[in-house]
Amino acid sequence: MDEQRIKQAVLGVLDRALDAGSLARAVQEAGGHAASSASEPPAPSPGTKKLLERIVLGDILDDAILSARPQDRTFPLRLFFGELGTLLAKDDGEGEEAFTLASGLNFFFRASAMDGEAKVRLGIEVSRQLYALAHAARMDPELVGKAAPLLAALMSQDLERVRLESVDHMKVFDSQVHERAAGSDSTAARILRPATFLCRVATNNAVKAKAQVVT
Repeated sequence: MDEQRIKQAVLGVLDRALDAGSLARAVQEAGGHAASSASEPPAPSPGTKKLLERIVLGDILDDAILSARPQDRTFPLRLFFGELGTLLAKDDGEGEEAFTLASGLNFFFRASAMDGEAKVRLGIEVSRQLYALAHAARMDPELVGKAAPLLAALMSQDLERVRLESVDHMKVFDSQVHERAAGSDSTAARILRPATFLCRVATNNAVKAKAQVVT
């Protein structure tokens, strides 16, 4: 039996054994399922979800922040961390800036055995990254201005003898509490945006580290 006759015999058997309509429907369903599976990313594993929650401090922030409502004092902080989570998912420079800030915040809050002076310096650098991200991602200045003092107060709870303060409410340069950041106009008095938190000694309000600002 030649090759052509073998093919015809096999096709004849398949034709008698299979319902063409059912076969067509099965092929269509399989194709549709494959297309939808290809267009939808796989659901994250429980381990990935846990990691993402920890990156945005979901296991550290209390319900007063995570469940804050618009009328609550901590609501801007909830919005800020929501925005941070959104930026973390971006695969670009803003995503990298957001990851740097989230990593800094995690180190700050989780490193309980860190030397006090080192933790103060870390807190100031975290605040620098906060404002760098806000500027790079063009975050709403009003949201940042409301969330920054809440974050500074939250971070201050982990510091001894000093506290961090935001200077978002200050619009005029004051050499007693401000230093000009790189790229500032050294002759300008108007503050364009803050660059770091201010650090004060808790017992006497003396300035331990001036806030850097862009003028």
